[in-house]
Amino acid sequence: MKKLLFALCIIPFLTFSGCKKDNDNTKENKEAGTQLRTLVPEAYLNEAKALGFKIYEGNNPPDVTGEYQLAPWRYDGKNYGEPGTGTAVGYINEKGFKILLSDQNGSEITVALNGYYEGTKLSEPFIIGSGNNFTICQHVRMTGGMGGLFDYPYARLISGTKEGGKLKNVQMATIGLELKTPNAGGLTVHGEVDLWSDADGVSE
Repeated sequence: MKKLLFALCIIPFLTFSGCKKDNDNTKENKEAGTQLRTLVPEAYLNEAKALGFKIYEGNNPPDVTGEYQLAPWRYDGKNYGEPGTGTAVGYINEKGFKILLSDQNGSEITVALNGYYEGTKLSEPFIIGSGNNFTICQHVRMTGGMGGLFDYPYARLISGTKEGGKLKNVQMATIGLELKTPNAGGLTVHGEVDLWSDADGVSE
């Protein structure tokens, strides 16, 4: 009788424990996307996805530390009309550029681009993802144009898959973010997305 009572008591406890673990996992997955969506509105992320950009979410990204050559580098599209980047869709830079990823610790990561316009860092980059898939998010300010009037915050998202010592199917989406103060040049680019990718699908 005592054994029966013990079994009846322990079953609800195990059931409750299992549910608690599932709820914790759900909470972690939501937190992984919160950091990204705090910076980039959902509507802007949907615009990037509509162009074909992949966003990988989760709290367990692969270790992507290393230096990789992103080449040939191709301009795949945008969600806005002229004036734009001045770059034709399908344009390819055969040499591309190098990306150095270092100091990865949890969601923290250091990103350096060699041969590509980096802009000015506005906040620390971070990485999300799961399994072999990852998305890196940078928050940068880009400046330039005639008289240096162009001055705008952007999210630069870099996604791909880690396979051995290589990155595969690397994509980059740059997304204009809304200014907190007026732009001296009178430009409005928030919500505008440009999409690039490694054309041969392999970054060594």
